[in-house]
Amino acid sequence: MKSMRRLARRRVGWQTTGPQGGFTLLEVIVTIAIAAIMGVFFVQFVGTSVIHSADPVYRTQNLSGITHIMEYMTADYKRLAATQSNYLAIFKDYVAYGNLATKPTGYEGNPHYGAYDIVCNKYVRFTASRVEEDDPNQLTGRVLKVSIRRGDQTVTALFSR
Repeated sequence: MKSMRRLARRRVGWQTTGPQGGFTLLEVIVTIAIAAIMGVFFVQFVGTSVIHSADPVYRTQNLSGITHIMEYMTADYKRLAATQSNYLAIFKDYVAYGNLATKPTGYEGNPHYGAYDIVCNKYVRFTASRVEEDDPNQLTGRVLKVSIRRGDQTVTALFSR
């Protein structure tokens, strides 16, 4: 009978009354909370660097695209300078309508360079102190300033008579 009482005292259901081999509920909750906090920091750190890791690639693509467009424009400028007397005025129109797939009436023959935004397409002149200013004669100016943008990249070139 004594042995039965001892056995009954040691065993209550599936638990034993002796030393336990598991974790308490409090230990599990604290561990999960710490892991969650560390997980949030890890996701923020890794997520930010992964998201922004493609930015240099996009900038390089935009710069490459806008540089090619400016090279095509420069080739047309040189061709016009060799064949036309009013080449700078014609080239100014090329720049103005070169980013439109559908040209306005009268400009259908102008080349399509691709997608870009026009930042500047005007005649300029430089003072004796080398300061740029708008040329008052916008019809027959001698220096055409062209600035175009694609994405966050801008390219500027000066074309002259």
